[in-house]
Amino acid sequence: MPIPHQEPLRRFPRGKKEKHQEEACSIPGVGKRMAEKIMEILESGHLRKLDHINESVPVLELFSNIWGAGTKTAQMWYQQGFRSLDDIRHKAPLTTQQTIGLKHYDDFLERMPREEAADIEQTVLESAQALCPGLLCVACGSYRRGKASCGDVDVLVTHPDGRSHQGILSRLLDSLRKQGFLTDDLVSQEVNGQQQKYLGVCRLPGPARRHRRLDIITVPYSEFACALLYFTGSAHFNRSMRALAKTKGMSLSEHALSSAVVRSPRGLKVGPGRVLPTPTEKDVFSLLGLPYREPAERDW
Repeated sequence: MPIPHQEPLRRFPRGKKEKHQEEACSIPGVGKRMAEKIMEILESGHLRKLDHINESVPVLELFSNIWGAGTKTAQMWYQQGFRSLDDIRHKAPLTTQQTIGLKHYDDFLERMPREEAADIEQTVLESAQALCPGLLCVACGSYRRGKASCGDVDVLVTHPDGRSHQGILSRLLDSLRKQGFLTDDLVSQEVNGQQQKYLGVCRLPGPARRHRRLDIITVPYSEFACALLYFTGSAHFNRSMRALAKTKGMSLSEHALSSAVVRSPRGLKVGPGRVLPTPTEKDVFSLLGLPYREPAERDW
């Protein structure tokens, strides 16, 4: 006796098929095309249109995991006939960032234990304080939320005097490169005239060490609490905090918490409002009327 999935599927007699299709069309929200798909599944056990999707999904996931690629690029490569990382490596024109992402593909995908993230934070801290005593360096993201492993490390750098963070990033990067700690540069940018952000690749000394993604962000001390909140996450927690601020006529970003924000009828911000002093994260929570949540309580 053949196993069930090998048995030929019985097709509906013509009259019965039309009746079932009419019944499907009577379902709210189901039109003629959807009804045809339902009948195809009932008759054949699958939908032909999904065959291509089922084939493409793992390949698109493979490609989109290349740092610097993303969904649209992955789809473009698939449409060009590429099916493996070797295809991308030898046939696709790559940006500098994608070349680095492909070079460290396996390392970037493997999460690091938090002990390794702590060593990375300490390396940045020691190098920063050797250049300027008193600099603060704090690893954020899932590490600060207490997770056992991390995908990358985001380190915020600032100074309580409000001045000494300026111009420190380039000197810090030069120091870390000379140590052999930074191995590849991905992106450097300046935000809002003062905040500077570096995205790169690092590797701790020692045998069998993997290359890890590292972001270093320098911020003015006046923005430190909001930046700390933002870069700690989680992303869902941040969205919830911003949405709450909006209901109170405020706005919250990685730079500041502002009150009396003017918005258009469509909700777009047309007036910046007044920046509120937020020396600590607790002040942000308090001004929003919330009890303080420790970083480990923000992972939702």
